[in-house]
Amino acid sequence: MKSALPKVLHPVCGRPAIDYSVQLAQKLGSKKILTVVSKLKSDLVLQHLKNFKDLKIVFQSSPMGTGHAVQSCVTSLNGSKGYVLILYGDVPLIQEKTLKQFLNLVSLEKATLGLITTVTQEPQGYGRIVRDSSAKVLRIVEEKEASQTEKQIQEINTGIYAVKTDWLLQTLKKLKPHPVSGEYYLTDIVEAAIQNREPMVSMTCNGLGEFLGINTRKQLSEAIELMKDRLIEKWMTEGVTFIDPRHVYIDSDVTIGQECVIHPQVYLQGKTEIGKNCVIECGAVLKDMVVGDNVHIKPYCVLEESIIESEAQIGPFARLRPGSQVGKKARVGNFVELKKTKLGAGAKANHLSYLGDADIGAETNVGCGTITCNYDGVKKHPTKIGKKVFVGSDVQFVAPVKVGDGAYIGAGSTITEDVPSGALAIARQRQVNKKGWAKKKNSKS
Repeated sequence: MKSALPKVLHPVCGRPAIDYSVQLAQKLGSKKILTVVSKLKSDLVLQHLKNFKDLKIVFQSSPMGTGHAVQSCVTSLNGSKGYVLILYGDVPLIQEKTLKQFLNLVSLEKATLGLITTVTQEPQGYGRIVRDSSAKVLRIVEEKEASQTEKQIQEINTGIYAVKTDWLLQTLKKLKPHPVSGEYYLTDIVEAAIQNREPMVSMTCNGLGEFLGINTRKQLSEAIELMKDRLIEKWMTEGVTFIDPRHVYIDSDVTIGQECVIHPQVYLQGKTEIGKNCVIECGAVLKDMVVGDNVHIKPYCVLEESIIESEAQIGPFARLRPGSQVGKKARVGNFVELKKTKLGAGAKANHLSYLGDADIGAETNVGCGTITCNYDGVKKHPTKIGKKVFVGSDVQFVAPVKVGDGAYIGAGSTITEDVPSGALAIARQRQVNKKGWAKKKNSKS
């Protein structure tokens, strides 16, 4: 990966890759979840895993292979019954339904060991499944040890196992390091099961998709693409229209209501929640947003950590910074920026304005070029504008300042004092017209 970030923490559609495996284990109702972490460069992983409850960390003294990683769990597994399901922190795409089907098969067959295999046209880098004439698994051959004939096999080992706990504990004690690499291979438990004629079962899937491991940036991008496609397909089945699904990005925690229409080049990130009947046009970026029903977001808006209430219109080219709230039927137009600002129901800021640390009442009209001057160089200060206020163009509110309900602010004013309700405030120099001035100037030249 060539990264300071451990590979299991690289995000796949908004979540670190390892989260998918941990959450999958939780959904399956696991009585005990053990996460094996190498003692080398583990601080970031440990810090992240604190976010999960009922998770036990097991340290692997040194990275000596998958078999050694599972050996590290022996003490924690002592006394446990049932099956151990082995998953991987860098394989985020496995679906719950696949594992449920697998575990049901293992239980039904009363197998000591079950494994998942898959058939792919790109088996390079994976262990091959060698079967006999009756289709029973004979062995798993790692690619570097495979013959040319064995390398042509397209059925591969995914590394996903379900193993009876008592048998696994006994077998792990017998694992020996590989004579060349010095590593302990988990695949050796399959060989042990075959030699001991233990009941085994395998489930074969089609394609590598669910079992793609992340070891390179290329594989990370492939995993993101596969997860994104899966998420978009899910929302389309829920009644959402994606005009060009190939060119939309969406995170796993995003939710979208029915009858929404999502245009190309839209980015939906974080825990964004979108209501029903919304239209989000091209180039919009939403991160951790809450969007009500019947909202129209026009092209190239950047919106983060804010709330848009129902029937509001945003953009084009608008920005909502964290902590903002746009009321019902309110409008935020082109080149308008809100920061920690509440725009009341039916209020409008249609053109070229900066509104920071402001509370703007319902049905107020904010004219083009309005600025709330909220920063004095040391501290931020609030601006409060009441209901049904008319703010002319090119007005500056020097905070802290308050404007009462129904007031009018003359265009070009710099407001430094509170304005009473119903008042007209004009804060600009009176215009002076000097007749004949241009002729006199030109005559001198």
